[in-house]
Amino acid sequence: MRPAVLVTPLAQKIPKIENADYIGIDAGCLRILEAGLKLSYGIGDFDSMDRDTLASLKKQTSLQIHPVKKDETDSELALSIARQGGFSPLILVGALGGRIDHSLANIRLLMYRYDDLILWEEDQRVFVLLEGEHVLSNEFKHVSFLAIEDSILSLEGFLYPLSHAALHVQDIYTTSNTIQEKQGIVTVKKGKLLCILTNRT
Repeated sequence: MRPAVLVTPLAQKIPKIENADYIGIDAGCLRILEAGLKLSYGIGDFDSMDRDTLASLKKQTSLQIHPVKKDETDSELALSIARQGGFSPLILVGALGGRIDHSLANIRLLMYRYDDLILWEEDQRVFVLLEGEHVLSNEFKHVSFLAIEDSILSLEGFLYPLSHAALHVQDIYTTSNTIQEKQGIVTVKKGKLLCILTNRT
């Protein structure tokens, strides 16, 4: 499967990923073009764009324009269409740091609908860890884990290691850990976890 990079209007920096299709969400189309990347197509209601800009954009790419009054957010709609197109993983850029309701909605899409979704910011990543062993590099200062469902977690190479620790959905003691080695080994014996990597203080 090919990866898709979906870009919202809030994107500050866009990752360059080999063989990925770049999909604009509303004015995220402009962020892709400004970055000098190839825009595959755009999705959204485009209510944030003036008429002239929208007309110019239509000449450059294919747009799927949806009503402003709809049940889905633009990001939700774009992820659904990308999944129907067979893309995986799905990388959503500019999903955090705006309105808190939209940020939480994007996190919930990650938690409950798209296990292969990555919320990507230049200094942060949020993704799901399923059962199995996972290797994390030490490029991020802080690493946190939050249980999406009751889980059993082991951590090696971390400041605060764990061995077969029960992690319940209401627990937050696994917030703000640090990888002390070149890599951290995360073993999810049971369950499903949200992993947050950040360099913010």
